Amino acid sequence: MDIQIGTIFNYNQLPDVSYFPFIINKNKKTIGVKKGLFVCTESKEGFLIGIIEKIILLNEYYSDALTIKTYNDDKNTDVLKGLFPSEDFEFALAIVKCLGIIEFNDSTNKIRKIHRMTYPANPGGSVYFVDDNIINEFIGIDIKNGLNLGVIKGSHLKAMVNIDRLLNKHFAILSISGGGKSYLTSILIEELLSKKDMVPCTILIDVHGEYSYLKKIKDFTNYIDIQNISYFQIATSKISSWAFKKYQQQISHAQVRELSKYIQKLNKNEDKKGKFSLSDIIELIESDTEGSKNTKQALIGWLSELEHLHLFGHIENPNLKNLIKKGKLIIFSLENETSLRKKQIIIDYLFNRLFSLRRTNKIPPILLIVEEAHQLCPEASQSSAISKRIIETIAREGRKFMTCLCLISQRPKKLSTTALSQMNSKMVLNIKNPYDLKHLMDSSEAITKENANMISSLGVGEMVLMGNAVNYPIFIDVRERNFKSNNENLSLTNICLNWQDKDLS
Repeated sequence: MDIQIGTIFNYNQLPDVSYFPFIINKNKKTIGVKKGLFVCTESKEGFLIGIIEKIILLNEYYSDALTIKTYNDDKNTDVLKGLFPSEDFEFALAIVKCLGIIEFNDSTNKIRKIHRMTYPANPGGSVYFVDDNIINEFIGIDIKNGLNLGVIKGSHLKAMVNIDRLLNKHFAILSISGGGKSYLTSILIEELLSKKDMVPCTILIDVHGEYSYLKKIKDFTNYIDIQNISYFQIATSKISSWAFKKYQQQISHAQVRELSKYIQKLNKNEDKKGKFSLSDIIELIESDTEGSKNTKQALIGWLSELEHLHLFGHIENPNLKNLIKKGKLIIFSLENETSLRKKQIIIDYLFNRLFSLRRTNKIPPILLIVEEAHQLCPEASQSSAISKRIIETIAREGRKFMTCLCLISQRPKKLSTTALSQMNSKMVLNIKNPYDLKHLMDSSEAITKENANMISSLGVGEMVLMGNAVNYPIFIDVRERNFKSNNENLSLTNICLNWQDKDLS
């Protein structure tokens, strides 16, 4: 605490246990004093750390309307400037939010404990810049092995987020459309790929094909695998008869029981065991002379409809057990798939299978990143989202089995409250919709009305990180991507100018 930047004084019934004001000194050393800066002072309770929430510029000379009127008179301007140097009346006042009393370890000078304030700061007390090491430790920054997401606003400190604290308890990336969700996700992926063996296998659900450019980057080529969903195939033998009811909800309970019998018969057949398809089940039902004809006909109809989705086959493709490797990025590209139902069936099977493999410790830890999560895990009724149940299950239970989850959405209100409430950390870029902000506050105790107001005022490239990943919510200027996407500089006008009508005949 060698650089004094101001002095605490009484202003509008402050200081109290939550805030204290101070006059900013007029010298070169205080040029860096601005909103969002961490400051400290010695109070009666000990080392008090706080953050500047507001800076007010006051000038008693301009507090009287008559003075200003006289000053603006052309005849009096030069005379008044000489008699009353207004610059000498000006002073800057900073309002600081108290964050806590820090108790240091005497031997290591590291933070041992942080206490709540129970007594106001002392008027007349000196205010200082906080040492970088103390800020990093107070926030919970991991300088050595953290993920570099940008710079902490109001400082020059890198926002190095601890991997374990971010991933272990799930997190969400939230913003309006065009707010920078995909950009931030790309930065996160760059950081994860750079850590290689330190991080889990990342499975990214790429709804719009925004991340395929990563495969072309030489540094990452060997660590990225892009799976075209056109060739995705569900191993029919790996799903139960009740799973078919989930995919085809019109199947009745009686039909499910009948279906279970046929699946058991195929599993007893040495030639078909573990390698049968939907067409094999349909053929077996058609060849069966026993049982209710109406039940069989209805079952054949529902299964035939599922078969037309071209998702069910003899074997699993890709082989998920062999595909998953630690430090690897696997992108499942859904850009060519327009059917929401097919997307949900794919995600349901994929996540159920991966979670089952992870629970039995057959694959390394995984991170599941879900774009457009409000489509795949909506707040709407269960019947409208096949993939909702497994995503909510992983949100509740995944961390026990090192199955990490990241939900990305532009509409928090439409995202399952159950899933969103389990996202212990949140990266919020910009949200304007008051209903989305309210839904965020309802789903997380960490988001106060004050935080919600800050979120709505964020600019391009700014985000707030809050929750388990950090000890205190911080504003971050998101860094630039190391690698550029071909779509990054796309211009509507250029596309229109270069567009050539195609012969559709």
